[in-house]
Amino acid sequence: MKTSHTWRLRKTSVLLGFAAAGAIVLSTVAAALPASAAPVTSSNASSSASVSSVSPESAGKLLCSGNLCIQRVTSVENNEAYVEAWANSYTFTGHFALYGPDGWIANSKNKQWIGGGAGWLPLIPAGSGYYIIAWQGGPPWTNIGTVSFSV
Repeated sequence: MKTSHTWRLRKTSVLLGFAAAGAIVLSTVAAALPASAAPVTSSNASSSASVSSVSPESAGKLLCSGNLCIQRVTSVENNEAYVEAWANSYTFTGHFALYGPDGWIANSKNKQWIGGGAGWLPLIPAGSGYYIIAWQGGPPWTNIGTVSFSV
């Protein structure tokens, strides 16, 4: 016959197990959230497209130009990493285009991108000579930010 003391220990053990599992899920989610989840502002926000050419040395470093920010959000694993691109300070309708040393690689969806909000997350092979352009409108498209980078 089980005593209430044994039942309370099992109940506590099960609840602690659920709490531990929740902590694992939360830590995984927290690790996947980029620092860009908070609004990012820049004194360089303008309609002109200047080019920033700095290498994100580690996950979390922000690179911004015009109304475009990028951030590598994962470490380089299997010779590739995820890089997020998002609208820096104001909302726009358009898309992001990824280019490499040999030219165009991919586009995001053409949609409304919320300033400081979630962005596009392409998986990019390690290397240099990459750049992303934020294109507004369409057609004609207006370049509202360009960032060059290495992975």
